[in-house]
Amino acid sequence: MNKTIGVLGGGQLGKMLFEAGSPLNINFTFLETSEGCPASLVCSNQVVGSLQDPIKINSLAKNADVLTYEIEHVNVEALEQLEREGKPVYPKPSVLSIIQDKGLQKQYYADRDVATLRFTLATKDTLEEEVSNWTEDRFVLKHRKGGYDGKGVQLLTKQSFSSLVAADNSSLTSEHGYVLEKLAQDAIEVSVIVAVAQDGSSITYPPCEMVFNPRSNLMDYLIAPSSLSLEINDKCEALALKAVKGFNSPGLFAVELFVEASGGIFVNEIAPRPHNSGHHTIESCYTSQYEQLNRILLGQPLGSTALIKPAATCNIVGPQDVNGAYELANLNEVLQIEGVYIHMYGKTTTSHDRKLGHFTILADTRVEVIEKMEKVKGMLSIKST
Repeated sequence: MNKTIGVLGGGQLGKMLFEAGSPLNINFTFLETSEGCPASLVCSNQVVGSLQDPIKINSLAKNADVLTYEIEHVNVEALEQLEREGKPVYPKPSVLSIIQDKGLQKQYYADRDVATLRFTLATKDTLEEEVSNWTEDRFVLKHRKGGYDGKGVQLLTKQSFSSLVAADNSSLTSEHGYVLEKLAQDAIEVSVIVAVAQDGSSITYPPCEMVFNPRSNLMDYLIAPSSLSLEINDKCEALALKAVKGFNSPGLFAVELFVEASGGIFVNEIAPRPHNSGHHTIESCYTSQYEQLNRILLGQPLGSTALIKPAATCNIVGPQDVNGAYELANLNEVLQIEGVYIHMYGKTTTSHDRKLGHFTILADTRVEVIEKMEKVKGMLSIKST
């Protein structure tokens, strides 16, 4: 148990990974650009530097027995070199090289007969032609690289696209190219988290249902279990496992899916790390997604993913009209409500749509979970200090 886990990234996911390992005295060290990152609140072992700097990544590796990452935007080549030198990296760098590029990611699904929505790839020189030739008026435009938290993804019509082109809008600028994707029809968005151990065994968490903010494209809240039938849930888990199997890598993978009203199920994207859609597992499952990843990294057996109780998790994000130092309004009133768990990430300032924390609700029934979540959402707010 005296092994050290090295983590590229020291954000809230890294902070919660440390918290999950703390009961077993697991050692961690983090690489992050800022000394005051969320993980620094719980762990003093930190390498300060860019996640792209191979020298800093090597410094992290020297102080760790196994490496992982809590964000995709890291130097893959440096991790590949460390892997060649014998340093375990999970998920493998080969996974990250696919995930970082949404075009390669879509092609990965197509090559392995993993159901995904129809797509085409475009460069800045071919984008207007590809949009003109697209069969539907509405479509999704994604930047192949660099997007996160809803950024780099736009739901457009041909007319709105033409308006952005005419205005030379910067939201279209991408040096790495684009993915044009069919818009899911009347779909529920679902996440299935897949855990793969070093011995190749795997397990899935029950599908949760996600609701997104239409303006920011950020997840507003999730509910577990989903409202889908047992048959559809089973199909979602099977498709998620199929999508992950081709990576041939240990790790934790959040597989986002579209479930259309017609019954079609399609993989949208995969995150090879703990994910926003798994925050509820801290309280609602026997083994949280964070404990699960620690088990995987240390070569331990996978833990039970069964739900203890129905749950909902809602993001706490910065409002449009508050910037700088902040506090949670009505916190004491919310803390009096049974089954409410608040997680703040240690970010000292707020800005528009910045993820500041989340709260999770547990209750005996799905109906109670939703009612209690709406009550807390109406009470908890961000205000300036």
